[in-house]
Amino acid sequence: MGSNGSMQNVGWPNSVSPGIGAFRIDVPSDWSAIEPAGGLIAFLAPPRDDFRVNLVVFGERVPSDKELGELAEEALLGAGATNIVPIGEDGAESEEQLPSAARQTDLQLEGRWVRQIAVTTEGPDRSPTGVRSVYALVGSCLTDRAEVDAQVLTEMISSFTVTAEQPVAAQQVP
Repeated sequence: MGSNGSMQNVGWPNSVSPGIGAFRIDVPSDWSAIEPAGGLIAFLAPPRDDFRVNLVVFGERVPSDKELGELAEEALLGAGATNIVPIGEDGAESEEQLPSAARQTDLQLEGRWVRQIAVTTEGPDRSPTGVRSVYALVGSCLTDRAEVDAQVLTEMISSFTVTAEQPVAAQQVP
């Protein structure tokens, strides 16, 4: 209770803690979607050679001092990557775009060589303390089919768009 004995009802998300913003992404029509443990959504290609090319979207609120490149590398390190290579320059290509960072690695998972591509970007929703929404998109394909499958993953990742500065249900906190 407040010093005067009153209480206020505070919903979440709100102006102090806006949560993760909404997004859109283009996905091949024959892929399926699931809700993965620890992620926001995952997309799976039809099975081929006992493997499903996939793209997982993760999202979290992160302090402004964490660099996008560092976060992309952390996403790959979680799978056991050791040789992580930057893809292009970190940052935004224009003032209209949000910054991003891309990393790639080839690693052995369950006896197969897999290429993983991780791209991180952030939403335009910085809180008063500098915390912002960061999205990590991690795509996986077999290295022997990477020439074709990585192109599909890249098209999907390139279509990713944050559609709201903060969730529609966010309310102001007094």
